[in-house]
Amino acid sequence: MLRRATMHAPRNLRANGPMAPRNDHVSPRMSRHDDYYCYVAQVALKANASNTWYLDSGCSRHMTENKSFFETLVMEDGGFVTFGDGSKKKVKGKGNISIPGLPSLPNALYVDGLQANLISISHLSDEGLSVMFGKVDCSILKENGQVLLKGKKSSDNCYCLESNVFSCNLSTSEQIDVWHQRLGHMNYRDLKVLERLNVVRGLPKLGKKVEGVCGPYQQGKQTKSVHKKGKYLSTKELLELLHMDLMGPIQIESLGGRRYILVVIDDFSWFTWTYFLREKSEAFEKFKMLCVKIQNEKTSHIKSIKKIRSDHGKEFENASFENFCNSLGISHEFSAPRTPQQNGVVERKNRVLQDMARVMLISNKVPRNLWAEAINTACYIGNRVFLRPGTKQTSYELWKGRKPNVDGEIWIATHSTIISI
Repeated sequence: MLRRATMHAPRNLRANGPMAPRNDHVSPRMSRHDDYYCYVAQVALKANASNTWYLDSGCSRHMTENKSFFETLVMEDGGFVTFGDGSKKKVKGKGNISIPGLPSLPNALYVDGLQANLISISHLSDEGLSVMFGKVDCSILKENGQVLLKGKKSSDNCYCLESNVFSCNLSTSEQIDVWHQRLGHMNYRDLKVLERLNVVRGLPKLGKKVEGVCGPYQQGKQTKSVHKKGKYLSTKELLELLHMDLMGPIQIESLGGRRYILVVIDDFSWFTWTYFLREKSEAFEKFKMLCVKIQNEKTSHIKSIKKIRSDHGKEFENASFENFCNSLGISHEFSAPRTPQQNGVVERKNRVLQDMARVMLISNKVPRNLWAEAINTACYIGNRVFLRPGTKQTSYELWKGRKPNVDGEIWIATHSTIISI
């Protein structure tokens, strides 16, 4: 049964008629207890349907009675909702809802006793999203036309999103496990540090780790020894020193026929680039490509490369490499033979990338020849979630000058490979 409901406005707004335009910018002289003005649809739901979200074109605010959905919530007397049968529900607060599998829902209302979770189509439009309705389903689209979410038409002729499909109502223990997997099986402790320091955008409030051990994490990150982490900044600005190393040959060719990985890391920010090669000799061309890329990204805080450090591999120690560095005024340092510890920053990064990629391949049971895609994803995630030792900033923020947003399709999903870089 579908009933119409009205959320009443104060008298000075009601005078404009029930179809008056929405006005979010209320005069400062008005009481903070002013009621909101809009129409919503209230659906008579079964008791077990509390995790369903309904798309409503007549609702000017997202609203729910479930406090656990809110990332931030300010409790306040925000008016009331009166339904067609005369019953009333109090608006007890307002905040932002952030749930994996749903678009961000800002300025949502906490309505005590509301029987349905309502998504305002007009507010989705304000966020740059659009909704397309079909005979049996609906789609929420980004501005570029990409499908963000899909819903279905319910038996009561309403369009909705089911939480058991889109993980809209994960428990906190399930949620932290989802983000652990999503961010390349990132250490739980480091994941909580990201949440506590608020150094990335798009990360919701996380609960405690569930009991047990992540099998793929344990299997993929077994090791005999560790490299000691540097705690302090040894350089004072970006591009003062780049560490370089070549991994390979990899036993299995990648999907694109590559066997080697060139890893380059900026010492100041620990921002990392990866390039995939068929032969070692391609390292010089890839380095030139990186120099052009950095030149194009030049800003007030991104200048020019001053120094690079590598081992004595022939792919780095040759006349072409030397002449190119001399032409750009780049100093080239070499680590001592058979002493990888002298280039420990990139050696450590190599291991981190391999561990993350191995865990993602194992946990998602994807073909091993997708290792290059997994390494690329691991590099992308690492730049955005790992803090530079000695700072409280991610590599991305130090390099780009802004906080990264992790609320995007950057992970190898459980049932398919999704890498949006």
